[in-house]
Amino acid sequence: MSTQEERNKILRKHHYRWQKIRGKWILLGPDGWRTTEEEAEQIIQRAGEPLAPQQWAQQMLEQHALILDTETTGLDPARDEIIDIALVELDGTVVLDTLVQCQGAVPAAVTKLYGISKEMLEGQPTFPEMWQQLSPHLTRPLVIYTAAYDIPMLAYGALRYHIRMARPVAHCLMAHYAEYQGGPDGSYQRLEIACQKLEIGIGAHRALSEAQAARQVLLHIAGSG
Repeated sequence: MSTQEERNKILRKHHYRWQKIRGKWILLGPDGWRTTEEEAEQIIQRAGEPLAPQQWAQQMLEQHALILDTETTGLDPARDEIIDIALVELDGTVVLDTLVQCQGAVPAAVTKLYGISKEMLEGQPTFPEMWQQLSPHLTRPLVIYTAAYDIPMLAYGALRYHIRMARPVAHCLMAHYAEYQGGPDGSYQRLEIACQKLEIGIGAHRALSEAQAARQVLLHIAGSG
């Protein structure tokens, strides 16, 4: 019988991640959706040889995936809220770009980082109003630089407003970029670092600029950048 450390090593190799939410450790799949160790082990055992990063990226282009990014008031999806969200097509066309009202405060550190204050959110769409704009597009594949961050934020945000969110077909670009740069044992890199290495301009620390930067990273991996 394998030890927990050995199991975690296998999970990490397949881009499963543990995240502490509401004081409990939750296992997130490569798509950022909540799962269990048993389900993960079954999926890993059934999975065939994974696509190489370039093959995966080309598949995303063929499937006309959308690029999603969010900015939030913090890192805890059970407590913090989305305040900025963007969705773009592979050619850069903007599908959604909006600030989002939040119920809680916007910490000073968040305002300093994103340039978004609580006052700026007044009169902006509420989460349910934003959801009406976003949800029609969630049937398409999503490429998210850090799916384990954005997907729980969306899921817990929907739960907060009693909105049912189906599991999207989401892909973590950071995981594929790690393999692109360093093979199966490649380390995760922040979007800023990936863009720096690929000489991609990232612009302001906002959802739209980061979605556009992630789009260019995807195109680069696919060989189209």
